[in-house]
Amino acid sequence: MLKRLWLILGPVFCAFLMVLALLLFYPVNYGKHQFEEEKRAAVTLTAESFKSRTQKVRALTDPDHPFIPFFGSSEWLRFDSMHPAVLAEAYQRPYRPYFLGQRGAASLTQYYGMQQILPQLEQKTAVYVVSPQWFTKRGADPSAFQQYFNSDQLTSFLTQQNYSQVDQYAARRLLDIYPNVAMADLVKKVAQKQPFSSLDQTYLGLTSRINQREEALFNGLTGSYNENYDRFIAPKLDKLPQSFSYDALMELASKEAKKHTSNNHLGIDNHFYNSRLKAKIDKLKGAQRKLSYVQSPEYNDFQLVLNQFASSKTRVLFVIPPVNEKWMAYTGLRADLYQKAVAKIKYQLESQGFHEIADFSKDGGREHFMHDTIHIGWNGWLAFDQELQNFLAKSGPAPAYQIDNRFFAKDWATYSGDIKDFKK
Repeated sequence: MLKRLWLILGPVFCAFLMVLALLLFYPVNYGKHQFEEEKRAAVTLTAESFKSRTQKVRALTDPDHPFIPFFGSSEWLRFDSMHPAVLAEAYQRPYRPYFLGQRGAASLTQYYGMQQILPQLEQKTAVYVVSPQWFTKRGADPSAFQQYFNSDQLTSFLTQQNYSQVDQYAARRLLDIYPNVAMADLVKKVAQKQPFSSLDQTYLGLTSRINQREEALFNGLTGSYNENYDRFIAPKLDKLPQSFSYDALMELASKEAKKHTSNNHLGIDNHFYNSRLKAKIDKLKGAQRKLSYVQSPEYNDFQLVLNQFASSKTRVLFVIPPVNEKWMAYTGLRADLYQKAVAKIKYQLESQGFHEIADFSKDGGREHFMHDTIHIGWNGWLAFDQELQNFLAKSGPAPAYQIDNRFFAKDWATYSGDIKDFKK
C-alpha cells in the first residue's frame, strides 16, 4: 500500500521539493548586462514589467549604459517621434530613460515600487512626473494600486522599515487601500510601531528570499518584453533629422501633430478621440465644472515619495503637465482651481528643497503641445527634453533636502486656502 502511494505521490512530492529548492537557492544575478534587452525592457510598459525587480535592477546597474528612472503614470505610453525614448536613441544620448508608469499609478504605487530599487536610487538621478489628476478627493485608486503591487514590494518594504513616522504612514495607507494584503499582521505591527519578534523576522527573511528568487527565476524563463521598441521606437529613428536641432525637430513635430489631430476641434490625437471620446463627446461638455484637485490624500502619499528621494539623496527633476486648454474650456474645468493645486504641489516641493521643477501647467494652449486631453506630445515632448537636458547638464550631489513630516497631516491634504496663508 505504501509503495503504491509512493508511486502515485512520490513524483509530486519530488517536484515540490525541486521547486522549493529552486526558490530558496536559485541565484539572483543582476550582473549579466545585455543592452539590447535592457532597451526593450525600458519601454515595455506593462503591469508585469512595472512590478519586475529583475529587469529594473539589471538596467539601472549597467555600468556602460546609464539608465535613468522616469517615474509617472500613463504619459509614457504616448509614443510619437519626439518621445523621450526616441530622442535618446536617435541622438545617442549618454543615458536611456527607464519608464516606470502605468495608467492609474500614483505616488503610493511608486513609493512601494521604489522599495525594490533603493540601492539604484542612492545618490543617483531621476525624473518624476507629478500629474495633478492624481490629486482627486479619494486619492489613489485601490484597484489600480492592487494591480501594480506584489509580494516582493511588500517584503522589500517590511525588511527595510525602521518604525519611523514615514514607515507608519506607509503601512497605514497600505492597510487602508489593500485591507486583505498578505502579511497584514506584520504591516499592522509597523503601523502601530510594534517590533517584530524573532519568529516574524525569520519568516520575513525566508519569504523575502523566496519572492526575489521566484521573480528572478520566472523572469529568466519567460522574460516579459513586448514589441514597443520595435513598433514605436525603431521605425521613427530614420525619420528624424540626422543632426540634432530643436528648430528642425519642432518643424517636424508640428507637421506630424497636424496630421494626427485632424478629425476634431480639440487638438486631440485622432485615434484617442475616435476610441475614447467621440461616442460620448456631447455628454462631456461642461462635465468637469465642479472638479478640483486641491484637496486630496494624494498630497500625503506624495510626501512618501519625497521622503524616499531625500533619504536616497536622489537628484530629481519634477515635471508638472498641463491640461489641454481646449479640452479644459469644453469640459468646464476651472483653470484657477487647477493652478491652485499646482501651487500647492510646488509649495510642498520647494519648501523642502526640491527646486528642480519643469512646470508646464500653463502650456496647455500651446500649438501641438498636447497629445490628448491631459498628456503631452509632439512639441510638448520637445519642451520637456529641453528642461531635461538643462537638468542633466548640472553636476554635483543632491541638495540638502529639508524634509518636513508635517505634510503627512490631514489638514495639509484638505487645505484649500491661499498657499501663502498655510502655517506649518
